Amino acid sequence: MANRRDHNSPLTAVNFICGGCRYKFASDPERIEDAPERHHPYLYFAECPKCGGEAEQVSWEKALMASMGKHTGPKTNEGKAAVTANLAGHPTPEEALRTRFNAMKHGLRSTVATYFPAKPGSYSQCKTCDIDWDECAGSVACMKRTELFMRHRIAFESRDPGMLTDLRADLQANIQAIIDDIILAIVSDGVALRNPAYDFDKDGGFHIAKYFDSDSREERVIEEIKAHPLLKTLSEFLTRNNMSLADFSMTPKVMEDNEITMGNLAEEKNDRETLLEYQRQQTNQLNKLGELIERSRQRSNNDPIAVEYDDG
Repeated sequence: MANRRDHNSPLTAVNFICGGCRYKFASDPERIEDAPERHHPYLYFAECPKCGGEAEQVSWEKALMASMGKHTGPKTNEGKAAVTANLAGHPTPEEALRTRFNAMKHGLRSTVATYFPAKPGSYSQCKTCDIDWDECAGSVACMKRTELFMRHRIAFESRDPGMLTDLRADLQANIQAIIDDIILAIVSDGVALRNPAYDFDKDGGFHIAKYFDSDSREERVIEEIKAHPLLKTLSEFLTRNNMSLADFSMTPKVMEDNEITMGNLAEEKNDRETLLEYQRQQTNQLNKLGELIERSRQRSNNDPIAVEYDDG
């Protein structure tokens, strides 16, 4: 953009939107028209590189230039003196007591504004964003980034990680896509990269290292063989995202350990079943013993000799 202190100068770089295909792009204006009724007295036009139609300056940038043109500050000596006086005596101690909690009251919006500026086009992904720039310009911040920020804030405050499930799934899919691209690049280039060895002499001359092969009686170039640099990146991706064979329980050692663990669990289950059976048998024996004791007591109570003895 042009120097913000001179809003009457034409812009040298303008954001355009095509009225036909809605393609957004930034370039030098091809045609500038005077618009004296506007605070920024120019209209900008350019040819759309996608469809060839005429594109005009996006509305949010028009509004931005109009806002800059309106807010020029005081122009008269009386106005400048009044602003100076206001700045010199404020805030008063009474005003400071009333406004000392404003930062806490508006802290959330301040955080959003810090990380997500409102001006569309501030991010590289704005070029492919599905939200129209005109709509985004009416928001206090980037709508996509603000939604992402708020979802994480709510999920952490409510301690509900399920609110981020779809985001984590998309992230994992993108990571898998990156891993696939890395593997394709390694397969295409080869696991080992060969480069000719070279050196510089004392006079700055460049020389490629060569040797004479006595068997083939030919001169050959000495090559340096290095592992593909993406192999390390691939390994780090797999390890940090728990995508190795061990994480999927697919290595021989992990599978053997799992089989041993399952065998131990089966033995423990059999032991528990044996113990329960023994407890049931003991319970049955105690119940039978109780019944025998009760029948013996009844016989004693009905024995005429024992009754006569007790009465005597």
